[in-house]
Amino acid sequence: MIRIYIYKTPYALPEPGGTRKIKRPKDGINDDSIHRSVRRTKSTIADIVLCNNFEYFCTFTFDPKKHDRYDVNHCKFVMSMWLHRQRTHSPNLKYLIVPEFHKDGALHFHALLANFNGRLKDTKKMQNGRKVYNMTGYRSGFTTAVPIDNNKMAVSNYIKKYITKDMPLIQGRKRYWASQNLTRPVKTVNALSRIPKLPLFTKKTYETEYYEVFETLKI
Repeated sequence: MIRIYIYKTPYALPEPGGTRKIKRPKDGINDDSIHRSVRRTKSTIADIVLCNNFEYFCTFTFDPKKHDRYDVNHCKFVMSMWLHRQRTHSPNLKYLIVPEFHKDGALHFHALLANFNGRLKDTKKMQNGRKVYNMTGYRSGFTTAVPIDNNKMAVSNYIKKYITKDMPLIQGRKRYWASQNLTRPVKTVNALSRIPKLPLFTKKTYETEYYEVFETLKI
């Protein structure tokens, strides 16, 4: 797939090695900027899901007898330590993690995993016709791991529903947690000048006050 951003006004690129300054409202981050940030996050997550072959959809919760489920920083630390320990048996582990609040304010995590070689215990339960496993190496609470089929678009839509403006930010700015070894889209500036004609099946997916976004099948 190719996604094309066509800007409505001239767009000045930063000088090589430079950075583009972002203007922020004087009274802090307003609601419009938050919605734009959420939309960008959903778009980025969709790209990651479509570019990678994840194997399991997982949920990680925290045992209230062991951890303060309402302390966001503490839960993030516990999760990061679990990820660090997985290197011993899953050095090529790929992950995409999204946090979510329970209705009572407690935190838990949803994750997509690939190349996970840890022990999975069959719970004898089924979810949408698929076996549900428990990740025995996670001892901070309850876990589930459900195999993923090849419908990447459905997986993308499912994980994106947890991206909301009220969710906690990872490391103070991101709404998701992703491993460095994930495959990501290739970005090209002024690509239209290098394409002799627009590919077939091009359609506009959405529009903002700054640009129009078209998606097309790669041919």
